[in-house]
This record gives sequence, structure tokens and C-alpha cells, in this order.
Amino acid sequence: MAPVMEFDTKNNILRGTLDGRMTGAILLDFYARAAKYMASRPPCHGILCFSKVTDFEVSTAEIHQVASFPPEFPAGYMRVLVTPRDFIYGLARMFQILTQQTRPELQVVRTMEEAYRLLEVSSPEFHPVDDIE
Repeated sequence: MAPVMEFDTKNNILRGTLDGRMTGAILLDFYARAAKYMASRPPCHGILCFSKVTDFEVSTAEIHQVASFPPEFPAGYMRVLVTPRDFIYGLARMFQILTQQTRPELQVVRTMEEAYRLLEVSSPEFHPVDDIE
């Protein structure tokens, strides 16, 4: 299933939710879509949620490839990866370590509640983003 992108105008957060089987191609496509969205709007925080991912077929080479891309979110805006499963959490931490110089605001957490606490959000109001092709 294609990643779902939503935006919370009240709290200025772009959230991507990944569902089902995750491949390197899907991850790269999502990154490109998020970058396109970010380029056309003012800066915001971001959440990428892996909670619904059932199969993770992303190689370490593909993680390194994404890590080499310029950050899609500007400095000063937190990005949070929500990764409840151990194997995804480990790869997310690897990504965090690889990008600590270029993405110092990147955080890896286990639950959406932790992400909201980091972003100091109590009542998120996400709405679908339809205008990304």
C-alpha cells in the first residue's frame, strides 16, 4: 500500500504513515514525495510512522542512499521516526547515526505518543495531503 501523507496545520506537522510491505523503492518514492511537499510550503516538523509495516525489505545500502540525500526538513524542525518493531528500530537508529551531522533534530521513538510528546503536541488534527503527485 502507498504511504499516506497528512498535515496538521494547527501544529505544523507533516506525517507519513507506511503500511504493509516496505521496500527500498517505496521508501525512496516517499522521500521524493515528502521533499516535493516541503519545497512548496513553509518549514514544518515531520513524523514518519512505521507502526503498520509488516515486512521491511530495505537494505542497508538503501538506508545509506537515503542518508546521503540532503535533508528534506530544514534545521530547527524536528523529524521523528516511529518504529515499534525491533528490526525497524535498529535500522532507524543506524539512519539516525549516519545522519547525525546533517539531521541533528532527527529522533527515533517506539510510539506515536512519544513522538507527540517530543513535538509538544496534545491534540493533533491531521488531514490528508492530496496535492502531491
